[in-house]
Amino acid sequence: MRTLLRPVVIALTLLASGLAAAAPITKLGVMSVLGRELELVIRAPTTGTRVDRNARETVKMAPGDFENFVLRTTADSARREGLGDAVLLARPADGSMPWKRDGQAVLVTQALLDAARAAKLSHLVLIQPARAEAKLQMYRSMTGAGQLEGLGFYIDTMVTVERADSNEVGEGFLAPYAYFDVYLVDVATLDLQAAHLARASIALADPGHQGTDPWKALSSERKVEVVRHLIQTEVQAAVHEWVQPAPTSTR
Repeated sequence: MRTLLRPVVIALTLLASGLAAAAPITKLGVMSVLGRELELVIRAPTTGTRVDRNARETVKMAPGDFENFVLRTTADSARREGLGDAVLLARPADGSMPWKRDGQAVLVTQALLDAARAAKLSHLVLIQPARAEAKLQMYRSMTGAGQLEGLGFYIDTMVTVERADSNEVGEGFLAPYAYFDVYLVDVATLDLQAAHLARASIALADPGHQGTDPWKALSSERKVEVVRHLIQTEVQAAVHEWVQPAPTSTR
């Protein structure tokens, strides 16, 4: 049985009221540059330096693994929240970045702007990987070293873990993570109406099964499921924040 060291789903949210004045959402277009690759981050010991010396490996993913899942999850969340169907926009085939945040505005390529106007979109939902400090919550402490970005797995082979229920001791843990930003952009003005900054992770260990290899704490299928769960939780939270309360009538 696997040990849950304690789930961490940290969403640092900038609400629309703190950014640009909100325009009503009538039709969304969704574009994502998240999910084409996973990063494996293996913690390396550091002494007397702030330089990130973690070992890293990038794994290219098929579109159906996470890229399309991000788009479908966003569209499904918009529909459930009463925002109607969302148009799924394909990212550029050459892999280029079609937007850039500039303060409280988001600059987009002419091609993306033309596509949004042609589809009569009121807003764009733009999803991109984010880079931030590794902060992984264990039972009574925080751990992690270096930086994490996008989707991936943080692997610690050095820390000793102990099951709370059986006192079984093992070495290391595996932490799937999802670090990404979700922008809601007004097509008419390119104002940034809301930004959801997802910094989500969950630390897992299975001392009896993994031995000295924390990567074995989850099966291949469960690895995919957990990353998808982190994505879904954060996307749903972002979309829920955009729903405007219904006006109250007065008699």
